[in-house]
Amino acid sequence: MSHLTCRHHSPQLEALEERTVPSTTQRPLGDFLSQQGTTSLFNAEVPGLPDFIGWITPSTVSDGRFGAVDYAAKDAAFLSANFGINLGTTVSGNVHERTLKDGRAEVSVELDTKNALAWASLYDPTNPPDPNSSTTPLVFGHRAQDLIAHPSLKPALADSHLQVVFNNPAPGAPLPDLINLFILGNAVPGQEPISISFRANGKGVVHDPAGQQPDQQGTLVVSQTGVLFRGSNDLNKHDFGFAAEVVNITSNKKGL
Repeated sequence: MSHLTCRHHSPQLEALEERTVPSTTQRPLGDFLSQQGTTSLFNAEVPGLPDFIGWITPSTVSDGRFGAVDYAAKDAAFLSANFGINLGTTVSGNVHERTLKDGRAEVSVELDTKNALAWASLYDPTNPPDPNSSTTPLVFGHRAQDLIAHPSLKPALADSHLQVVFNNPAPGAPLPDLINLFILGNAVPGQEPISISFRANGKGVVHDPAGQQPDQQGTLVVSQTGVLFRGSNDLNKHDFGFAAEVVNITSNKKGL
């Protein structure tokens, strides 16, 4: 949506905004990172491995893909502490908080991650497999259990950028684990997801799930944008509120 403002009216509008819009404060990034990976429900093969949000192609695509990128570096820390596997993952970013009229706080998080563990598998939404199971064919990279079982494997690594906005019960209140907020529905009263955007680019090995072609070096691109709880129109217009749902794998020979 475009918005035109006459130049000579700009000072008046800016002064009005200063009177009516509360100031934004910055919180330590650790307030967000410390709350991620608090559950370990989705990978029974590696007990204790922290959960993080994964990404799928549109629900209308039967030959889809599931992409996983360790954006909060929790799996990296787990692998380093328990198995001596050092991926060199680093994170940086910021957390901003704005007080709302109802006493809650709108929180905006931006997180940049480098050398995050990345992998992708096949995914059919009409008959959803368990992406974390070793029985589900991989099309890119290696899962944590693969690296644990075969230390000589070279992991696929990605650089990613996460943007997430949510409402929190009050300024300064503990921040949520995104798995609890977006996936498990365990938000505390006053918490509400608003939007999430994720971009990642990774390099690693590309697998033929049928096993008929040798592995090739290639790339993984994930691009996801979801606008949630801004009204029913957003959810009805797009795929559960997601306007972009890309999980692309490209080998040296062809795209998958």
